[in-house]
Amino acid sequence: MDKRINRIAMSENGFIFDPQTGVSYVTNSTGLEILKKLKDAKEVDDIREHVVKEFEVSSEEAERDVIDFLELLKSKGFVE
Repeated sequence: MDKRINRIAMSENGFIFDPQTGVSYVTNSTGLEILKKLKDAKEVDDIREHVVKEFEVSSEEAERDVIDFLELLKSKGFVE
């Protein structure tokens, strides 16, 4: 993953701040968990499994959520 993901600040309530640009975002609990795992350099499969366990959703739903969130992060320039 891109190093830019490591510089963002996150609060437990889903507030995300990019100190380089000064832009802030808000995400839900699923997005926050995905971000935490990305910052820990976890692979997509590991993140998906974490989402399945944490939120008690199907593997398919978790994969869709993770991929959609990664696409959003790409559009904002946080990951490549």
